[in-house]
Amino acid sequence: MSPSPLAESVATASCPSRLSTPAPSDLRVVALGGGTGLPTVLRGLRASLFDSRPWDADRDQARLTAIATVADDGGSSGLLRAAYEVPSPGDIRNCLVALAGSDPAMSELFDFRFARKGEVAGHSLGNLILTALTELEQDFSRAVRRAAGMLAIRGRVLPSTTRNVVLSAELSDGTVIEGESRIAGAQSPVRRLRLEPSDAAALPEAVDALERADLIVIGPGSLYSSLVAVLLVHGLPEAIARSRARVVLVMNLMTEPGETDGHTGADHVMAIRRHAPTIPIHDVLINRTPLEPAQIARYASLNATPVRADVQLLRALGHAVVEGDLLAAGADVRHDPEKLGRALIERAS
Repeated sequence: MSPSPLAESVATASCPSRLSTPAPSDLRVVALGGGTGLPTVLRGLRASLFDSRPWDADRDQARLTAIATVADDGGSSGLLRAAYEVPSPGDIRNCLVALAGSDPAMSELFDFRFARKGEVAGHSLGNLILTALTELEQDFSRAVRRAAGMLAIRGRVLPSTTRNVVLSAELSDGTVIEGESRIAGAQSPVRRLRLEPSDAAALPEAVDALERADLIVIGPGSLYSSLVAVLLVHGLPEAIARSRARVVLVMNLMTEPGETDGHTGADHVMAIRRHAPTIPIHDVLINRTPLEPAQIARYASLNATPVRADVQLLRALGHAVVEGDLLAAGADVRHDPEKLGRALIERAS
């Protein structure tokens, strides 16, 4: 977020630097998305929900649920999808590793990527394991459960659907492109995103988790290829609308070249509302810590800019704007998992 809009905006609420009390022991949280954003949220929520008390699988396993997109068709995931006709394993793998509670060596194995030349070059070992488990189980969701057991994860990771789905984007110039990996290279803004097949149904466990949730978190993540993509799955928006949960959108820190060039915070919200009009978004959580000039300059060289919040417009659209220090230390512009986890739990308290 750029310094000038931050200096001018006034928060309707602020995020505390820490929680004064631990999260309620019966709080149920569901986080949706993909990419690198969803694992960041999961790490923060896991710390806030579970670190203050001993882990009890019977009590705690269903208290934190990740619902991840399976539409990625690039890199290792894309190659495995083409060869084995499985849903994309990459976002699922990242979430499993984020919640892993077993020996760190197992997480390292799942995260290991083959770098040398050869048939497995570029593949993540975790993606290969999930594909192998799918072949053994003949069911992607059961494969994910087996991988979750191997990693002794704290919480649950669910694919949004077990169908082998493909994203299709209609651009503002009328062009239609197919494939999640092509969206970032679009030369025109996305007008409409579609999921093929359009009747791809959500996993029943994902629907149930949303209906029982106290807090539902959307984002951060690539607006169209992660956030809208998961909300296009039949049954998920309806479950969010039926839920009595508080729904929080975590606003992205930076625009993404080709996908959200020039998008403000309000543009992000309107894109989600356009594709999933029935879901409520009660709070929009934004970072109020200014970026360093060197960070802004470095990202500008990559054609990415800070997302301007549009606080007044977000309020006018009916959303509560919650500002806080959510920025991680370091040269990269990233959300800090622990800060984000504390801020999210505060919204449910």
